[in-house]
Amino acid sequence: MVFDQNNENFQVAASSGEHREKAKTSSEKSSISADGQEKKPPESLPSKPAAAAIPPAEPTQTATGRSPLKAAEQPVPAPAVDPKTPVEQAKPVPAGTSSKDSLMKTILPAGISKTIPDASAVKKSSKKIIAVGGAKGGVGKSMLSANLAVGLALLGQKVVLADLDLGGADVHLYTGVKSLSKTWNDFLDKKVDSIKDILTPTAFNGLSLIGGDSSRLGSANLPYSQKLKIMRHLKEELETDFLIVDLGGDTTYNGLDFFLLADQKIVVSGTEPASVLDSYTFVKVVFNRFLERFFSEHKSLKDLADQIRDGSLEKSESYSLDFIYQEVRTRNPQAFVQLKKQFDQFRLSIVLNMIDNKQDIRIAETMQKLIKDKCFLDIGILGTIPFDKAVRQAARGFTPIVVEDPKCQASRNIHQMLAAIILHREQDATQDELFQSVVRIRREAKEQIDSGKMTLDGLTVGQINSVFTNTPRLRQSFRKILNIITG
Repeated sequence: MVFDQNNENFQVAASSGEHREKAKTSSEKSSISADGQEKKPPESLPSKPAAAAIPPAEPTQTATGRSPLKAAEQPVPAPAVDPKTPVEQAKPVPAGTSSKDSLMKTILPAGISKTIPDASAVKKSSKKIIAVGGAKGGVGKSMLSANLAVGLALLGQKVVLADLDLGGADVHLYTGVKSLSKTWNDFLDKKVDSIKDILTPTAFNGLSLIGGDSSRLGSANLPYSQKLKIMRHLKEELETDFLIVDLGGDTTYNGLDFFLLADQKIVVSGTEPASVLDSYTFVKVVFNRFLERFFSEHKSLKDLADQIRDGSLEKSESYSLDFIYQEVRTRNPQAFVQLKKQFDQFRLSIVLNMIDNKQDIRIAETMQKLIKDKCFLDIGILGTIPFDKAVRQAARGFTPIVVEDPKCQASRNIHQMLAAIILHREQDATQDELFQSVVRIRREAKEQIDSGKMTLDGLTVGQINSVFTNTPRLRQSFRKILNIITG
């Protein structure tokens, strides 16, 4: 199988007439056929920290077997919702619910297995890669990337922020770093031995960044081999809890493949009709690229990859997810199993930025339905960020809003997103602890869905209280979040 670098298309190579060129490392080998195509190497596709509260004392057991909460551990009362706050307060939790569905699916759709892992089989979770992208510039992608990275670092996580908007690299400015001693260019030009050598420290403990230099001609037009090199080293070499990838506003093959690299994919959209349409288009192109890459890996599915490229597949009268599955199953039953697994693990969420009022959330609901109908994806709404002059002022001062004004509504909403992101990473929790920490969230979310109300991916204040109360390992981080969003 070879890859057409000019058209980013996979094709089957002829067995003869092929000229091979040796590379320095086996992982970066490429072969050039007679028609100038490049062979695709094997690839796995898809500050002002909050004041610390007094640590709780050791609990004692009550007659019911549960540990009473000390004063410092008592759930923080949820404040009255600001008229512009897009997140509803949690309802009282009804008793007697015993659903066995995935405990986190309603928080981050299709995020984990539908069964709770057995405690003996749980392993320490690896880093989570979060990509922030979209098809339109100026909607706040870099602002959100920087605030998620800084926010996670302030909550005790180890974070790397990677700027892969290679044609307009500037996310480092949002973290207060005004100049870079080393960039992606040094890594790609082999001036350093490892991707770790281009990490730039920041003023925030636990946060490093990898910046780019867009001043070089052709910075955004990476050769295919260099794209693979970046993707491989990001996944294999960096040791961190979270890797936040900031992407540009385009649908180039490089941008799409960097976006698909992530465990959790976030699309940032404004509320204007043009921005919403661009965001839908971006998700549609991402989905098609996902299918094209998968089909191109299997010789028996090459015709489906061609149909994705020319648009004929989605024009079929019976086009649906079941139709796609059936076409794959007929040609290659084993590939069908792989596709279904990858599709079930495909996690994508929307963040709606610069909203004026609660009514704007209906835009996100409309996008959810449209993407479900056209792309068959159950996407989530990670959260919303209200229009706030404080955010712009913080950006002009090279300071994240979660540091500049942690009590403003935009910062509070971002912290609710952070709570969901941190909770999702806790897949190594024991079965009992996992169950206790999210059963109430699942119940409430199911109620909201059944009643026709939208459930946000970001956690509500009541849900954060529930996790704070029932999950000791997250208590320190969630106490800081509660101090901010209820202050």
